[in-house]
Amino acid sequence: MHLTLSCSLHFNHLQRYRRPVKTVIANRAIAIATQEGVTVERNAAEALAESCGNDVRQVLNALQMWASDNKDESKMTYKSLKKRENSINKDAILRMGLFDAARIILEGRRGLPGADAKTQRQNFFQRNDAFFVDYSFVGLLVQQNYVKIVQGQFNEAKRTNDQDKVQTVLDRMSEAADSMSDFALVDNQRAMGMNWSLLPFTAALAVKTGYHAGGESGGFLPGFPEFSAWLGKNSTKGKKTRILHELQHHVNYKISGGNQEMRLSYLPVFRDRFVSLLASNDDNAVDQAIALMDEYGFDRDDVFESLDEFKMDPKADSFTKIDSKTKAAFTRAYNARAHKSQALVAEQGGSKAPKRKASSMADTADPDAIDDDKVQEEDDDEDDELDADKIKAMFKKKGRAKSTKAKNATTSKAKGKKKK
Repeated sequence: MHLTLSCSLHFNHLQRYRRPVKTVIANRAIAIATQEGVTVERNAAEALAESCGNDVRQVLNALQMWASDNKDESKMTYKSLKKRENSINKDAILRMGLFDAARIILEGRRGLPGADAKTQRQNFFQRNDAFFVDYSFVGLLVQQNYVKIVQGQFNEAKRTNDQDKVQTVLDRMSEAADSMSDFALVDNQRAMGMNWSLLPFTAALAVKTGYHAGGESGGFLPGFPEFSAWLGKNSTKGKKTRILHELQHHVNYKISGGNQEMRLSYLPVFRDRFVSLLASNDDNAVDQAIALMDEYGFDRDDVFESLDEFKMDPKADSFTKIDSKTKAAFTRAYNARAHKSQALVAEQGGSKAPKRKASSMADTADPDAIDDDKVQEEDDDEDDELDADKIKAMFKKKGRAKSTKAKNATTSKAKGKKKK
């Protein structure tokens, strides 16, 4: 729970609400139907509540549609409900959650072997419609979990030591990966180019991925669908791209390469050099590191924070392992002198000094010119100063008057005491 909400619990009552269960809804639905002259069996009422997702409004709406369409039939049985369930209920896809939609697509043709053509066609359209529960996110869930479908079948084939079956599973995994790759290309074109006519094609490619992953008999997704890791990876990519652009901007007067050359050729060398200097016990290592920083325009944050973001080897030494005494000595030596990076910030980052200089040059450009706005502002400033002086004088007069009154009162009291 959020910290702000948890603090307010001492002063407020937290009332939790949950959707009523099907038995409670069935009791109320039977009572309402009886008042309207319709007899509803209990098992039919519970089945109706379950089919509506325990939504009271949809249950009442279904009862109303039943009564209006069957004026001659005043009794709802379980058998008659199942016959006309599709005509009185809303589409089940509207109540489907995001992860349930991904599961339907991933498991593919599960339960369809031996089914007739009509059932298979309906199942395909159901999987296709499941993609549109959230077309911007279901594809990411499919991409994250389709390997799990193939993994279970591959382990089963390895356990039976059937090489043909193993090869078949690997071929289907390759086809699923190709289909997912095509999905990524088409979906990127749809999103970046705003080409919404490609949306049905992306849905078909997502369904195709689930088909190849599960095979002709369908697959099984163990557990809950895993959340997409692409979102976190994409956020990390954006962060590192921004840092790389900043580093390239700092050294662009010394290095002619772009971001790719900076990342692949320069940053590994810079990082290894700074780490080796600061980790050594040489007395001149700090001065050499600062000289190298000044030569290329790096500042302290670039070295100690940004360069560690671009480690190729996760086991390589990092700046966090450098001795704290060495860092403190480096910080003192770095702050004791001026650096080229500060000049670059003033030149590239938009310091306020050039604006003042520009304004002064504009003032001296034409001494005979008169700026009416500037004169008006000066007059307003003078009026404000006069008003302020008057107010201060008034307060001083009041203060002096009060002090003189107090002095006169004390002197009169003293004289009265002497007379007594």
